[in-house]
Amino acid sequence: MKRIHVKGNTWVLEGPQLVGLYQIDESTCLLLDPGSTKLQGEIEAALAQAGLTPVGVLCTHMHYDHHETTRYFRETYGAKTCLPQLEADIVRSEESLKNHLFNFTMGMIRTIPRLQNLVCPVDRVIAFGETELVFCGVPLQVVRTPGHAPDHVCFITPDNVCYTGDALMSQALLDAKLPYGLSIQLAMESRERLRELEDCDFFIMAHKGVCAGREIGPLIDANQELVRRRAGEIRDLITEPMDFSQICRAVCTRFSLLTRRPRRALYYERNIRLFVEYLMDQGELGMETRQGTAFYLPSKKI
Repeated sequence: MKRIHVKGNTWVLEGPQLVGLYQIDESTCLLLDPGSTKLQGEIEAALAQAGLTPVGVLCTHMHYDHHETTRYFRETYGAKTCLPQLEADIVRSEESLKNHLFNFTMGMIRTIPRLQNLVCPVDRVIAFGETELVFCGVPLQVVRTPGHAPDHVCFITPDNVCYTGDALMSQALLDAKLPYGLSIQLAMESRERLRELEDCDFFIMAHKGVCAGREIGPLIDANQELVRRRAGEIRDLITEPMDFSQICRAVCTRFSLLTRRPRRALYYERNIRLFVEYLMDQGELGMETRQGTAFYLPSKKI
């Protein structure tokens, strides 16, 4: 991974995604969202080249593509770990992780390495309402941005650079087929909250871009429009009462999500359900039961 300067002591390691890096002194640093184990070797090589040792790992949330290597850096380098309250609760045990990955079996949680790696001790929990954090001697601002994950946060470094994790998609991702949000409505509200941070000099998005503060408004607009468009496209597929499996097949066909990998199908199923829940809450879908099965149907309001 290539180390790219953003401002002051704030850098990114550029690879398949952007890992945040705050350089504390000549030999130590913090890592922000160090990602999956696929990035582990590249991160270590980049740190070795720069003569840096990670003494802390902060994660905006606990998804594997942001948090999976946290335990490795803790066990290998003694790095302290930091997560927001609800995210820390999820990775506390196999049981709490199962509660989060509700459509995965307990056997999957216990045997899939990628999921096992998520279970990790957290040295510093960011409590609800906490907006300022000193971690490994570095003062950071914490911005609450729930929605993509239950307790997602963004971090503002001492250089006035905001690392947004997955609260905001970069321009490169604005063709995403199924943007993920545990609560799509909350995620949209959190993106609106980011408008208040336009005085930040730069924004870093994990997947995958850096933009100046003056560019954040149009990017937020584009993010919101994408989610509304996808929700409308899914709603328009439900022209008659359909159970959830029928909706899944219709959406996967519409967006060419025709995987042969059962675990990936479970992820698609979860994403689709969250859009259906959003449409229900918006009053754009109704619900009825047939022989004990929930069926979704176009709302009479439409």
